[in-house]
Amino acid sequence: MRSVIGIDLGTTYSVVAQFDEFGRPVMVPDQDGKYLLPSCVALIHDEWRVGFDAWGQWAADYGMDQKSSAARFKREMGTSKHYQVGKHNLTPVELSGHILKCLATYTIEAVGPVAPVVITVPANFSNEARQATIDASKAAGLELANIINEPTAAALYYAYSGKLNRAGTYAVFDLGGGTFDITIAEFDGKSVDVIWSDGIARLGGVDFDEALQVLVKEKYEMLTGEEVSIKSMSHEGFDLRRIQDLKHSLSRREKVSIFVRGQVVEVTREEFESKIANFVTQVYLCCENALDGAGLEASAIDGVILAGGSTRIPVIQQCVRGVFGKEPLSIANVDEVVAMGAALYAGYRSDQDVLTKLQQVSAAELSVQDVANKHFGTKALEWNDALGRPSEINSIIIRKGTPIPCSMTESYQTITYDQREVECSITECDHEEKEFDSKFVRVIGDGSLELPPGRLPGQEILVTYQYDINQIMHCYFEDVESGEKKEITVDLTKGIP
Repeated sequence: MRSVIGIDLGTTYSVVAQFDEFGRPVMVPDQDGKYLLPSCVALIHDEWRVGFDAWGQWAADYGMDQKSSAARFKREMGTSKHYQVGKHNLTPVELSGHILKCLATYTIEAVGPVAPVVITVPANFSNEARQATIDASKAAGLELANIINEPTAAALYYAYSGKLNRAGTYAVFDLGGGTFDITIAEFDGKSVDVIWSDGIARLGGVDFDEALQVLVKEKYEMLTGEEVSIKSMSHEGFDLRRIQDLKHSLSRREKVSIFVRGQVVEVTREEFESKIANFVTQVYLCCENALDGAGLEASAIDGVILAGGSTRIPVIQQCVRGVFGKEPLSIANVDEVVAMGAALYAGYRSDQDVLTKLQQVSAAELSVQDVANKHFGTKALEWNDALGRPSEINSIIIRKGTPIPCSMTESYQTITYDQREVECSITECDHEEKEFDSKFVRVIGDGSLELPPGRLPGQEILVTYQYDINQIMHCYFEDVESGEKKEITVDLTKGIP
């Protein structure tokens, strides 16, 4: 029988967990007994390396024109960005495929052949990034069962753990290496119903690392009066690995003394917190927006549960207390909860014949309901009294927060005599934007529906959007009178300008 696994494909670290034969989520270690695999890829002596070896090479490459390694590429999933690794020009999909293949290899060595896997993605990931994650699983030779939002996976593990004091409304505060998500959900036993998700696509531990690196540079220059570049600091031993060590130390201590180019430099927690204050403010505001979106006051939240290594930073925990007025619940390893939840979800979504009797019993106790992570609509025309003519609007069809999977249909009309086609556009926005502004409303797919000639205006066009369990859009445009239909295959892997 094949093993059921879930994978947390992270910006800085990736993790895999198994839904074991007894129906429990357990971490799967690599050959050295480690659970966290650095999400780094390197070409060393013409051999592809992933993980800690690659991480060391990446730190050495920092600031170099010619690189033999790549990292942090998860942030560019679904875009046209490429990474030069030696003589190879690789996409984020190809690099992520290397990570997934490595995880799969050591997992198969540890637990045997694997069933179709579940891979996590940030709740705020675009459709392009979700499709890119699916493509990366194919590149790794994995059969993918589903993707699941990271905070939803964490919520499922917390619900399964039985460590929450009671049923109620909880906020899942997920701050990892590259992204921030805040999800509000109802918990009842081992059941999770997501109410609302919000997030920031580019905010996490890597931003804190870079801010701390700048702070150390400034402190060194102030101490010595000598200008120094981050590049030279990195090449002389103070690279991003040491920055991460310093960041971790500042989570435990109020100040830390370090050696930089032969000088003792003291860095305080207060200085670090001041340097990342802008990021913390963004997190705070995002949490408030999530409460507004869910239609809740902070007092309605029964508890705040954490996911992601960056939640260990004291000022981040202060932010949680500031928004929600309560201490975050520290009842699990924040580095592991997403992968553990993904493993549970893999069991929950598996066919019964894949599971043992004990796994079937455990999976039957679980329930999870997620929601649309963005607003989805289409370009349409609406009469504008001020202009005395129709003007283009963004007409929303599936609203953010709608339980998924779902199917929504809206009716539109043709506007001119002998109109021969209808523009079929699929739009995406984080907030309910009515005006079509490319800064806030993105077109993620388009096409056209041909119409019969010689007809009067006012012919009905039905537009149906189907949002599947993997949060991928399927869109259909139908001319009611003629029965002509257009199914849009959205190119979700195209680059974002």
